[in-house]
Amino acid sequence: MVAAAAADEAGPLDLEGVVGPRVLSPSSAPLVASPALRLVWLDPTGVGVGVEAVARDEARSLLRKMGATVSWRRGDAGELARPGEVRVILLDRTADNLSGKPVLGATPPRFDVAPFVWVHVPNVRAVIGLDPRGFAFTMPPPASRALAIALGRVVAHELVHALAPSVPHGTGLMSVSLTYRQLTASSIPFETEVGLAVQAALRGDPLGPRPDTGVLAAATAPEGLVR
Repeated sequence: MVAAAAADEAGPLDLEGVVGPRVLSPSSAPLVASPALRLVWLDPTGVGVGVEAVARDEARSLLRKMGATVSWRRGDAGELARPGEVRVILLDRTADNLSGKPVLGATPPRFDVAPFVWVHVPNVRAVIGLDPRGFAFTMPPPASRALAIALGRVVAHELVHALAPSVPHGTGLMSVSLTYRQLTASSIPFETEVGLAVQAALRGDPLGPRPDTGVLAAATAPEGLVR
C-alpha cells in the first residue's frame, strides 16, 4: 500500500513468498481475544527510525476512533510470535501487485499462530514525494512527520484487513487506492461499518468469510505517485 491502498483482484499474490496454507481460519479463535488490541512494531532494518512514535500514534488514534483500545510494544526481529498480538512488520523494499502498481502494505489471507501485516516503506515514501530510499532520521522535520502520518494510516488500513477481513474496500482510510492527498491530509475518515467490524472482531464475535483472492494488498495508482 502506498499512496493508494488497493486489493489485488487479479489473482492470488503472496508478496513475501509464503505460499503454504496458514492454520488460522475463519472458524478458528478470533485474531484478538480481548477488547485490547496488542500491536508489535517490528523494524528489522531500522527503516522507520525517527518516525516510529508519530506513526504509532497515528495508527492508535485511528483505531481508537474505531472503538479499539491499542497498546504497542517494540519487538525484536528474531523473536517468536506471541498469541494475541498483531505484528506490524516494516520492510525496506518495494513490491508491486499483479497489475504492476506499487504496493504500500499487505496482509496475508491466513496466519500461522499470530497475525501480521507488512508495510513497504520505500513505496510509502515515494507516494508522498520523498526519495524511496533513505532513512527518516536524515529528513527535515516536516518531511519526517509527513512520512510518519502516512505510515500510520497504511498500518491502520492493513490492521483492519487483519482483524476484519470481510470488510470490503470503501472510502477514506479503506479506499481501494490511498492517494497522496489521503495520506497527507490533516485527517482521514472511514465508514461507520469499519469501526463496528473492528469492535466485533475484538469482542470475539464470529468472523465473516475471508476472501479467497490471496494477499490483501494496498497499492497505488501510477497517477498517485509523486516523482
